[in-house]
Amino acid sequence: MLKYFFILSIGVLTAVCVMAQPVKKATAFFNSGLKLKENGMYKEAITSFKKAIALNKKYDSAYLEMGMLYVKISKTDSAVLVLKNAVKINPAFAKAYVALGDIYRDYIKNTDEAITNYLNALKTDSTSKETFYNLAWCYNTKEYYREAVKYAVKALEIDNNYKPAYNELGHAYRQLKAFEEAVAQFRKNLAISVNELPLLYSGYCYLELNQKENALKMYEELNKLNTKMAAVLKKRIDAAQ
Repeated sequence: MLKYFFILSIGVLTAVCVMAQPVKKATAFFNSGLKLKENGMYKEAITSFKKAIALNKKYDSAYLEMGMLYVKISKTDSAVLVLKNAVKINPAFAKAYVALGDIYRDYIKNTDEAITNYLNALKTDSTSKETFYNLAWCYNTKEYYREAVKYAVKALEIDNNYKPAYNELGHAYRQLKAFEEAVAQFRKNLAISVNELPLLYSGYCYLELNQKENALKMYEELNKLNTKMAAVLKKRIDAAQ
């Protein structure tokens, strides 16, 4: 009986070792692909990632790397197919959803699909200021300014100094003509940390509200941080009636 169990144990260990070999080889091809990518050898890197996937069909990171490289060599259709495989294997793969969103936004010009993928990314990772910013950008493009405000504010809750989010927030408020609301929001941001963009946009809003003195106060504060940006605001103030 003991002999039987010993033989059985050896068999199980052998099977485990055999199964581990393809995974180990897949990792080697994946690491090789990363090095090739770093050296700008994109096609060779894609080949290496393909070999990794051939050995490990569920290698989601290899699908992601390969998909992003297809974008670099202008094969966006292939990139989409590969990245969709990545999220099929791993439905919680936030980076793959973001990569898909970027492709739909920047290359395919399908804003609705971009939004869908960014929202899917947030289901797994709600700490990415970039994803919130991307959604704000997309909603501004679609002229859904209230949605743009919501996501730009969320990006700034993560990083109050994140300039791209201020740009989207300022644009949305301007389109909504919600100048008082904008001033209130920028005041909150300035209470956290002094930043040139909320000062600039506050100045613009005060001008829209015919509050030239408050606009001048924003100019004075802005001039301490960024003289060029302050000069732009001052020009607007001087031109105001």
